[in-house]
Amino acid sequence: MTGPLNRGKDGAASRGKRGAASPPEGEAAGGDEVGAGRPVSHPGAWAFLRALFASQDGPPASLQRTLALALFVPPFALLQMTHWLCLRLDDLLFPGYRKVEVLEPLFVVGLPRSGTTLLHRTLSLDEERFTTLKLWELLLAPSVVQRKVLGALGTLDRAVGRPVGRLVAWVERRVLGFMDDIHPTSLAEPEEDYLFLLPAFAAFILILAFPGHSRLWTVARLDAAEDDFRLGLIEFYRSCLQRHLYVAGTERRVLSKNPSFSSFVETLAQVFPDARFVACARDPREAVASQLSSLEDGASFFGWAVSDPTHRDRIVDTLVHYGDHLTAVLPTLGEARWAWCPLSSLNRELESEVTRIYGRLGWEPGAEFQRALAEAGERSREYRSGHTYELEQYGLRPALLLARFRGFCAAARLDLTEPPDSANP
Repeated sequence: MTGPLNRGKDGAASRGKRGAASPPEGEAAGGDEVGAGRPVSHPGAWAFLRALFASQDGPPASLQRTLALALFVPPFALLQMTHWLCLRLDDLLFPGYRKVEVLEPLFVVGLPRSGTTLLHRTLSLDEERFTTLKLWELLLAPSVVQRKVLGALGTLDRAVGRPVGRLVAWVERRVLGFMDDIHPTSLAEPEEDYLFLLPAFAAFILILAFPGHSRLWTVARLDAAEDDFRLGLIEFYRSCLQRHLYVAGTERRVLSKNPSFSSFVETLAQVFPDARFVACARDPREAVASQLSSLEDGASFFGWAVSDPTHRDRIVDTLVHYGDHLTAVLPTLGEARWAWCPLSSLNRELESEVTRIYGRLGWEPGAEFQRALAEAGERSREYRSGHTYELEQYGLRPALLLARFRGFCAAARLDLTEPPDSANP
């Protein structure tokens, strides 16, 4: 990799399919001329509060659901309002973040439960090329102010023997340990940066608490949403990436992993005209079953069931949309900007699959990354998940489901004659 990536623009505006231009250098997201010659405002604190307390077509009230929301909503709202305060402080204390450009980001998208986490964490080992977000940064420190304060506290904690760090690790294992078989999670591990959208009430994971919220289902098909909403949301997301690069340094590309961004690819390509995309793919009979299973515990906590036909069908329809949308949009971007990544190939030969993707995107793996990649490949081949599930337990017929994904399977060149993936993510 040669030279800094986050260099200044030449002033030319790029235009996406909708005809909207990316914002000029250094302009604040709240007043950028992004689309159709009119300003687009990103969501703010009041928009978050309105969305949080808006009426919705959700599951019926029950004691379980009432108690769960009573436990969840107050700390969640307080945390997000704290984030909004600190984001505003950034404008006063660190206004230089707005001049940072997010150039050549890489977005890992695709069907959920299709190897996106494996690919993301493998690519994150290429520290010469990529910078990515850790879970603690996303949940606790989206602002520059929070990042610097928590960073200073972490330095102090290490200097006195890590008493706070050990306590956090103990709590983390008891809170997040149950996810190990489904999605190994740690505050220190790279994670999906759609969590940046929590303060905008637009992270799709919120369907666990609010399964009937119309805003979240609009986000699930963002490229079809109204320009003010979709461009405003992505401009807010861009401002979060600017803050990250402001702290982490501007010499590396942003690496992002978000299956839910499968419905964002057109807008992302519009706002980041030099972005690249890798779309993970898997036999949809397995991917859909795995995704439904992974949502079960969270849904149950909030008093609804994934197997309920109303909720199940809405989720499945969203996954079908992801596949169809990727199939339609990716080929319009140019061959050097995107690649498919089948899970079966990733599991069998991690090293060669990543090398193939790099070649497709015009990159060469460095020596250090090649060594790390070989070690990751060994770990991947030895890994076996404890996550088990069956499509039929959700009342879905495999043949009918496969028919709905026929175009996606053909585009991603999935070999559906192979036995189910033994790694079973």
